[in-house]
Amino acid sequence: MALGAKELCLIVAGVVGQPLRAAESPLVSEAALQQAGFIKFWEANVPLVAGDTIRDGYLVDEALYVVSTGGSVFSLKADVGLLRWGAKLTEADYRIYPPAHIGQDDGAGHVVVPTTTAVFIYDRFSGDLKNRFRPEFAIGSAAVGLGKNLFMGGADGKFYSLSVDPRFPERPIKQWEVLAGGPVTASPVLYNRDTLLFASQGGKVFSCLAGDKTLRWSFRTQGAINGNPAVDDSGVYVASTDRSLYKLHSGIGTVLWRVRFPRPLTEGPTVVAQTVYQFCPEHGLTALDAMTGREKWRMEDGRTLAVHSPNGDVVFTTGNLLQVVHHENGEVLATVEAPSAFKAVSNSRDGSVYLLGRDGRVLCTRLDDVPYLRRQQVMAARQQLNQRPVDESKSREQLPKPFVPQPDPTEDDPLRSKKDTKP
Repeated sequence: MALGAKELCLIVAGVVGQPLRAAESPLVSEAALQQAGFIKFWEANVPLVAGDTIRDGYLVDEALYVVSTGGSVFSLKADVGLLRWGAKLTEADYRIYPPAHIGQDDGAGHVVVPTTTAVFIYDRFSGDLKNRFRPEFAIGSAAVGLGKNLFMGGADGKFYSLSVDPRFPERPIKQWEVLAGGPVTASPVLYNRDTLLFASQGGKVFSCLAGDKTLRWSFRTQGAINGNPAVDDSGVYVASTDRSLYKLHSGIGTVLWRVRFPRPLTEGPTVVAQTVYQFCPEHGLTALDAMTGREKWRMEDGRTLAVHSPNGDVVFTTGNLLQVVHHENGEVLATVEAPSAFKAVSNSRDGSVYLLGRDGRVLCTRLDDVPYLRRQQVMAARQQLNQRPVDESKSREQLPKPFVPQPDPTEDDPLRSKKDTKP
């Protein structure tokens, strides 16, 4: 019999702060990893209830979030493999959107996790539930936020700005809404502190000021946009079902380059080390020069860029292989079989490779030139597991600044609406 939320909390409470017990058979052979120049850094078992399996994983800053088919989410401290907390959010097979960290002026740090029917906000370190509400619109995408402001897409073809007032936690205030030209299912991006990027299944991409939705620019592709856009210092990257990957100027939205693929693109790109990695069904994983759009290499059975490392790019393939390839020409340098893994979590933060097994196993492997994880490190991490990192509380300059109210939009603002909340 499947366990409910109360029983799940009891299970999680018994293992929080402990190194999660690994299954008897590892996801990847340690000998095979060593031959490829990697070591098993840590391996863990997420405490799933009976009948539950892992659906997906997301690396957000220092946290690795694992989502299950049974409607639960677990937070692990990614560098040591310790479980911080777990929570039952929704019923089995309901959608759980990718978690996102909300910038807080006091450094407290919250994580927002929308589901098909509700939005949950937790302290990302302790797992304490800070807020839960059901918006008046059908949720379509993940959310991003800063302070009390949340931004998210709707399945109704609109994009929303919400203000969460602690005095009325279940009644967020709608700051503004705009027509997006179609359902918004791709995750929005908040960049340059005050700029929002969002895209719709109608093929439109918008860049606007987060405070008052003043339009900076818009662009239209010839197909739906389902995959998450990506942003780096040189531009915006958008994949469309019109079989094209676009790079747009982040300031004015003009096309810097466009690369066509043989099949519709339903997933967004990954950008790291001035290289764009795009998956295309029946075509594999293609690496492109981020500045020119020139193809560097293509792996026909490539599925996900697991990590870019000094030894090369680590790619997870459709044949359950980890392959280390040359960053510039794609030459295969090493191959590791991972028959029990079904997914690699894309990581552009550091050199760790995270593999997931459906049965709850999670593996972190790193280059062989890093020190092994020591017991003292785990013990020290356990003591600070549910507290914010010390360095975040020392420097407020490292934290995103809160929004400064902007002047009223001009009358010819194409995103202006009579329903806007007045200051």
